[in-house]
Amino acid sequence: MSVRRLLRPAWLLTHLLVVAAFVVMVNLGFWQLRRLDARQAHNAIVEERMSQPVGPFHEVVDLVNPEESANRPVEVPGVFDPGREVYVMNRTRDGLPGVHVVTLMEGGFGAVAVDRGFLPRPVYMGGEEHYWAPGGGEVVVTGWIRLSRTSRFGNGDEVDVVDVADLSGRWGVALLPAYVQATAGAAAGDYPLRPQVPDLTSGPHLGYAVQWFVFAVIALVGYPLVLVRITRDDQLVA
Repeated sequence: MSVRRLLRPAWLLTHLLVVAAFVVMVNLGFWQLRRLDARQAHNAIVEERMSQPVGPFHEVVDLVNPEESANRPVEVPGVFDPGREVYVMNRTRDGLPGVHVVTLMEGGFGAVAVDRGFLPRPVYMGGEEHYWAPGGGEVVVTGWIRLSRTSRFGNGDEVDVVDVADLSGRWGVALLPAYVQATAGAAAGDYPLRPQVPDLTSGPHLGYAVQWFVFAVIALVGYPLVLVRITRDDQLVA
């Protein structure tokens, strides 16, 4: 009687749902492992590029395929134009909200947008621009090459990302196809704060993969045990 009960349509549907859940959980586990592999490969490329020696912008950056130059260290001499500056919103540092200050720099190499660093929100909201004004005259900025992204919204001088095409139109100058995240030479005072080294950890993917595989094992082992228990209870009742 108990075996026939487990072959009824409702139970057959339950069996199929458990099998489907098992397959989904196993695939989710392998998906997390693939994401882990991709992140580790990306981190290896970033580390290799960041370890290269500092070079002039025009020698380091591939103007045709700037993505090939991302994260490489560069040196850029030029003059900042604080009248052409934007603030990248919704940035945090050590849990503190704020903005990134992005300023136009012009030199013999051309014009480039420079992310000069992090500005805590209380300082930014104070509106005292002399606190984060760049030094006057020609300076030499060192930093990392970063790739332009496509902006989706903005409000005046506040933007969501560094979009080189958008900034070119905003500032009326043809910017080079990548921007510089400054590590030195871009601040005359305490602000903006220099960027922190990028997070190159493996992330939570391995932990997530283990969780999905544990869930799959629970389904694989636990569900048959439940069926055995039901069968025994039916036999005792009979």
